Amino acid sequence: MYNSFMQTVNIYYLLLFIFGTFFGSFLNLISDRLINGEKIIFGRSKCDFCKKPLGLKNLIPLLSYIIQRAKCTFCKKKLSLYYPFSEALTGFVFVLAGYLSNFAKDPIFFNLVNFIYYSIVFCFFVIMFLTDLKFCLIPDVVVIPAIIFILLSYISGRIYDLYSLYHRLSIDKFGVYLLKAGYWDRQLSFVLRDSLYVLISAVVICLFFLFLVWVTKGRGMGVGDVKLGFLIGVINGFPLNIVAIFLGFAIGAIYSIVLICLKKKTMKDTIAFGPFLITGSVITLLYGSYLLNWYVNLF
Repeated sequence: MYNSFMQTVNIYYLLLFIFGTFFGSFLNLISDRLINGEKIIFGRSKCDFCKKPLGLKNLIPLLSYIIQRAKCTFCKKKLSLYYPFSEALTGFVFVLAGYLSNFAKDPIFFNLVNFIYYSIVFCFFVIMFLTDLKFCLIPDVVVIPAIIFILLSYISGRIYDLYSLYHRLSIDKFGVYLLKAGYWDRQLSFVLRDSLYVLISAVVICLFFLFLVWVTKGRGMGVGDVKLGFLIGVINGFPLNIVAIFLGFAIGAIYSIVLICLKKKTMKDTIAFGPFLITGSVITLLYGSYLLNWYVNLF
């Protein structure tokens, strides 16, 4: 019975990965067209070199790249690794969305809503990851809608939780006494307090990044990173947003040290910082509570 259940779950994860790879092709297209000022929805995909429109056989995620031996079918020029990378990356984050929402194990409506939420969040992350990695730029047209989406999701989620709690209490005999005793009012104050912590901590992260931009005169960090910092502050919530930012800095520092040791970069060179912040945020969504508890227990 257990083995059968796990096989079903693994099939779900495989389907989510395949589904995500198709989204990955589109997100990679968006990352390029946003920077180049091209229309996102309209216009067929085409070769970056010879500009010939691609057919269906050229648009199968991962497989087309392998079958074509990383070369264009028409002009035979070498294709960028960003194509399979973006497809595999998006497939992977869709699996993570299924894991975080528990949708793969229990595909009920509530988990489906959470899966859609995480999928949208990760799609925003993938676009920003790719644009910053390729162009060292996090476009406002991506990060600002992401911030609006997260804030609206957060507010609507808290309102729904409070409404559901009030409804459950109001139809229960003992719950009515709890309402009269002020239990729901205390829950409301807790939600407002926690929401205030999240907002203040996100603003503090934003101001800290803005300070770094001012100190480095834009060489160490860009304004896009400032907005991304606020976004991560809201997504991860307090105090896990601090963990996410710390992980982003730590991973970025390790990567930079490795490049310097390999003489690929010098101390004066800059690297895209957004991908590290995004990686730190995703890791925190997965293991942030464990990491925070581990750190606290050290003292």
